Amino acid sequence: MGELYAIYLRHVVLMVLTLGWSRFWGRTRLRRYLWNHLSILGDRFEYRGRGRELLIGFLLAMVMLAGWAGLMWLAWVYLFHEKPFATFGMFDIFSLSVVMIGFPLAYVGHYAGLRYKLSRTRWRGIRCGLAGSAWRYGVVATFLTFANMCTVQLLTPVVTVNLARPRISNARVGTLPLAFVGSAGDVYGRYLGYYFLNIVAWLAAIAAAFAIGGSTADKFGLTSDDLLKLFTTPSLRTVLVAAAVAVGVYLLFSLLILPLRCWWQAYWFRYLVSHSRAGNVLFATAITTRQMWGFLVLNYLIVLLTLGLGWPWVMHRTLRLIAGELWLYGAPDGASVRQRTDGGSPFGEGLLDMFDVSGL
Repeated sequence: MGELYAIYLRHVVLMVLTLGWSRFWGRTRLRRYLWNHLSILGDRFEYRGRGRELLIGFLLAMVMLAGWAGLMWLAWVYLFHEKPFATFGMFDIFSLSVVMIGFPLAYVGHYAGLRYKLSRTRWRGIRCGLAGSAWRYGVVATFLTFANMCTVQLLTPVVTVNLARPRISNARVGTLPLAFVGSAGDVYGRYLGYYFLNIVAWLAAIAAAFAIGGSTADKFGLTSDDLLKLFTTPSLRTVLVAAAVAVGVYLLFSLLILPLRCWWQAYWFRYLVSHSRAGNVLFATAITTRQMWGFLVLNYLIVLLTLGLGWPWVMHRTLRLIAGELWLYGAPDGASVRQRTDGGSPFGEGLLDMFDVSGL
């Protein structure tokens, strides 16, 4: 933790002094340290990425965004300027278009960023990699996410399985491919139980909120007419208090039903790991709901209560959880694993840097 914090604090100070432009090199130093302290079968990983590669990727993404802004400006000037649509301002058109293309591009950036990190990762001197098309992944992810929204999240197992498959099956350790043999049908029964239990929990929470609110109103002698008058002609203070109460109630109920979510997340992680393999190497994990609770809740509280300075602690806890709960059965056949001939992407995860602030 001491060494990790020294690297992180240096990264933060340089970020302030350079107005954020040093983050590419700071992120590289953090990855190099974390990779070099994680081992499998007694051999540590290596990270060979460079800060300038991340900088080039970011600049290319900015050029893409600038080109899109220029295209929107031309469309505004030559197509919409003297038409009824002109009441919708140029900035509004650009913002709306960025939101529309940003959703699929976020998935593209996620896949491309994963490819870059794997291409810069080595184990026993063998370079890892990720095949497949990031653009295809972005299109499929966007379609599945939209379909899931239309079905009120009932297609979540289909979405998660079909997005996990290309990320795992296209991964390589040298010439050794990984494989994922899961299917949505295996987890649908468990998910439906989680889905409807979630609905019941929320209905119970809403009923409890109304009951508590009614008893509180009776305690203070408020009638239904008083409440109706209060909310039909609300003051700014009333609106702010109501908004604060609504947010507080939502957070409280979210915490109350969070064990249910952790139960599902732990089950899904166990399924994902146990249905992946690399040649004759099998994977397994026994992560529990309690451990998932610690991962989701405590990490969030650490970052929140330390105003971001607890991020190294979060990274350390996460990698220790993975290393402690991931089991391997078998060993790779070293004679059959050869070095990859391609060197991966020549630049870093520009789109990921734009749409994903996690960085690691």
